[in-house]
Amino acid sequence: MRASDKAKIRQRRIGHTLLVVASFSLMFLGKADFSALRSARMGLNDFIAPVVDLLSAPVRGVETMVQGIRTVASLRAENVRLQAENAMLKRWRRRAEILESENRQLRSVAGAVSPDRRVALTARAVTAPGGAFAHTVLVANGSDQGIAAGNPVVTADGLVGLVVDVGAAYSRVLMISDINAQIPVILASSSWPGVTTGNNGPFLALRYLPEEAMPRVGELVLTSGHGGVLPAGVPVGRIDLVQDDYVRIKPAVDLRNLSYVSILVGGTDGIDTNNLELGEYYTPLPQDDDSRLFEGVNALGERQ
Repeated sequence: MRASDKAKIRQRRIGHTLLVVASFSLMFLGKADFSALRSARMGLNDFIAPVVDLLSAPVRGVETMVQGIRTVASLRAENVRLQAENAMLKRWRRRAEILESENRQLRSVAGAVSPDRRVALTARAVTAPGGAFAHTVLVANGSDQGIAAGNPVVTADGLVGLVVDVGAAYSRVLMISDINAQIPVILASSSWPGVTTGNNGPFLALRYLPEEAMPRVGELVLTSGHGGVLPAGVPVGRIDLVQDDYVRIKPAVDLRNLSYVSILVGGTDGIDTNNLELGEYYTPLPQDDDSRLFEGVNALGERQ
């Protein structure tokens, strides 16, 4: 037998032996208890887990930092967007406040009643009412809009004054609180006539009342319409104080806060409006006899 054949036979025997050993090993493992193997594996996990946790800590830190950077960037973008929205809302709020103020001011003249033969023109006050020496206000309507000297100026609350100077686009109004303003009026409840005079202050004085007149605090004072310059029945104010012969009137209109007014145009044809103190249109009642300059009925329908 040759040496090569002997070597081949020896290799086959080794192979067969290994196969038999492997077979018996598999059979033994199939019958054996795996509790020892599981215990070994859990022990290995207990050893590896802290190592893995230690090695993964830097990775988690990097992930947290990246997430924080993304969050900061997102918050910054959100902050920019919210600032833009806030600025826009502030602009809209300012606009709404302006419109609300303008609407409130326009409502103050929307209810102004226009007497017969007169047309009401709304005008904006362009200067602050009143001053140290004269209580006048400049309004943004003039002769181009048909405004003329002598036109009454009112709001929904009552009389403001009279137009005294007229330009092409602007007019100057003499307010009833001016020291030169004299307005013929009547007491609403008794129809007694009188004249209000300004004193460049917040109140008016009621003068030239007849001796038998008994003005009361809170009584309404209206324009009498005497002379034709002013329409009759426009509220001037209410009696605020009665002390001996002095009667004080609080104006119906807040003359310190004028924004919009109504100018009553027309109705003065044939009337001389050059003297707006109305001196020619009113004569104080005589004190020495029983005659009356004005006649009419009072609020109770009694002849006066």
